[in-house]
Amino acid sequence: MFVKDFMTKNPVTVPADAPITFAADLMQKKQLKRLPVVEGDQLVGIVTEKDIAKALPSPATTLSRYEINYLTEKITVSEVMTKKVYVTNPEATAEEATMLMRQEDVGCLPVLDNGKLVGIITESNVFDALTKLFGLDRSGLRITVHVQDRLGVIADLTTLIKNLELTIISIATYPVTDHSALIVLRIAANEAEPVIAALQEANYEVVHVTALK
Repeated sequence: MFVKDFMTKNPVTVPADAPITFAADLMQKKQLKRLPVVEGDQLVGIVTEKDIAKALPSPATTLSRYEINYLTEKITVSEVMTKKVYVTNPEATAEEATMLMRQEDVGCLPVLDNGKLVGIITESNVFDALTKLFGLDRSGLRITVHVQDRLGVIADLTTLIKNLELTIISIATYPVTDHSALIVLRIAANEAEPVIAALQEANYEVVHVTALK
């Protein structure tokens, strides 16, 4: 799966010279937590709810409402935005984008195509992508099997499921030690007993089974 498959296209943006009150109102209206900041057609930063909150006067201020409104109207987005922006491109993989967000501890990545802002991905987009990637939006069985790390173990498991005339929705592996792993099989089936019996007969250790609807 690629970034272009799960990004939010044509994201809402805010001009760098806009007052922070305008950005705050736009976020509230569009129910967004962050906005790409642009100058013309160029991405120059990201502004978030936290950035704006930090720039607003403290609730304990002695300023009048008029004074607060006057001052906040003078503060522009460019003064509070994050200027160092990590970006990705439409052809990057979901894994690459997710790792970049994790490594840099950022909540979003603007998506640039030849320098043009064409989308944005956030944690919500990543969750949606993982849901589709692992088939979490499909009903079936989720079976976790503990296996020894050996050549052909996944091929053997898939053959076993094939022989039961069942469809595998997704497979994920999680290393446990240097020599063993957990394999999570999502299978398009309603009855767990025949699958468990076949796995145990083949000497696989079934550690968890659940039906997902």
